[in-house]
Amino acid sequence: MKRLILILSILFPLLLSAQDYYWYRGNKINLEVGNKEYVIYDSDTIAQPYRIITKNTDGRERIIYRTPSYKSPKDSTNDIFVTNKFYVKLRDANDYSILQQMATLYHVEISSDTILPFWHTLQCTRLTQYTALELANIFYESGNFEASEPEFKGIVKPVCVNDSDFHLQWNLLNTGLYDSSTTGIDINYCQASSITSGDENTIIAVYDWGVDLSHPDLNIYPLSYDTHRDTTPSQICYDTLQTSYHGTACAGIISAISNNELGIAGIAPNCPVMSISLPKDPTAEEIARGFRFATKNGCSIINCSWHTSVDSKELEDAILYAMQNGRNGLGCVVVCASGNDGEPVESRPSKYSDDIIVVGAISTCIERAHFTTCLHGEDRNIGWGSNYGLHLDVVAPGVWIVTTDVVGPLGKSSTDYNISFNGTSAACPHVAAVAGLILSVNPHLTAKQVSDIIESTAQKVGGYDYAPEEGRPNGKWHQEMGYGLVDAYAAVLAAQPKYIQNQAYQSGQEVYEYATEITAGYAVIDEKPYGDVVFEAGSDVTLRGMDNVVLKPGFHAKAGSK
Repeated sequence: MKRLILILSILFPLLLSAQDYYWYRGNKINLEVGNKEYVIYDSDTIAQPYRIITKNTDGRERIIYRTPSYKSPKDSTNDIFVTNKFYVKLRDANDYSILQQMATLYHVEISSDTILPFWHTLQCTRLTQYTALELANIFYESGNFEASEPEFKGIVKPVCVNDSDFHLQWNLLNTGLYDSSTTGIDINYCQASSITSGDENTIIAVYDWGVDLSHPDLNIYPLSYDTHRDTTPSQICYDTLQTSYHGTACAGIISAISNNELGIAGIAPNCPVMSISLPKDPTAEEIARGFRFATKNGCSIINCSWHTSVDSKELEDAILYAMQNGRNGLGCVVVCASGNDGEPVESRPSKYSDDIIVVGAISTCIERAHFTTCLHGEDRNIGWGSNYGLHLDVVAPGVWIVTTDVVGPLGKSSTDYNISFNGTSAACPHVAAVAGLILSVNPHLTAKQVSDIIESTAQKVGGYDYAPEEGRPNGKWHQEMGYGLVDAYAAVLAAQPKYIQNQAYQSGQEVYEYATEITAGYAVIDEKPYGDVVFEAGSDVTLRGMDNVVLKPGFHAKAGSK
């Protein structure tokens, strides 16, 4: 008993601080408070499910237990709830007496059922003064037990779409299919799709060698165009196998129809694709026609998974025309592949404007795709390398991409789907699709603002040494990865106003908050818990709002923060 009393005398001061965390393998996992509650009423029985309610209950029934919801550490769009139970693992069977003593002291009951050796379930009673989350922390921090964790509800979330081959799309939901060490590193598609899947008025041009307009799994815009004939509809160039399937593969990444139990899911399935087709060897005039057609016929984004080998002022002017005059003067967003030479980016049209978004490719092991990068199976020689260097803006998955194929015998595969689309050509439409999601939630952004959002919200992945770079204002950058891996969810959030309250940025944290407009303070929006915004000493936080940043009462930047 002396051991227990000594421990408790140390623990009681800890209860004065917030308990929005739990312990896993000796690491403190912080939790963000959500806007719902887990509530048990006096009238509830064990046979009835506990009720999960939004805040501000009318209180007509007596509440005997309540805890706030939390955002999942792996998916902030997913609410998780702490029940009135927690689990404790003994170090040794002889420690059960210590568990009994602490359970008595804190008025919790030990379940008679044990699922695993040394594990015990404890339940709060009407006399318990703390939540199960607080008690799980108290029991672990006592040092008496190997593990102690709260019981969570809502931790299992179904796959976000039901398309039959979605489990192969590691680029959208990385479950470790090709490399278990990279599980969870993807473009955050599922989180983004909980906000938007695109909009029918946000048209994305796939400027390529033609898209199969009859594919059953593609959202095709009814108007298309062929630059060689200067007529509609667009045509598939069958001169080579690559040119025949290339455009359809790009289109699938962008706008394959989702949740139809068929094939794959597109990143922006509600954004229709306008096919603009090139011949095998187009002239500068033919290429210029395509940009003019896209601009005059309502395209918001133009995907260019190709490059030219010579400079052309006519082509340069055509691209600038689209970027300046498209979308009633807001500008078309032009997205270009960096190229597959494994060399510094010098390709055209990428270098014609700093506002063109230049996209490189990463492999399944989350590194710049290069000639000996990892690939499915034992074959490590992919035969190409993603271009890099000063013109590179962001990267996206470009190896082992599952997408749509030309229907019938003229496609690359015997099915209507291509299971191994590779190259920066495959990476490029990922970013074009994310641009479509951005404009779907905020169609008033300029093309420059869209590119700023994509760059500013990119994920710093791959273990590269990202650092400030002159002429690169949107965060830390690296010559092989640009600003990093495109993040669909963060980009969509940044396209909307951001409200920050009840938030403390801790010492040692480096945070870059980016949005069209940022408001920070004690109470800036009713849907979130009220509380101060504090920059602790030693924190490094940047708030960048494209339109403005508003600091309201309750905002505090302590000395030593920056």
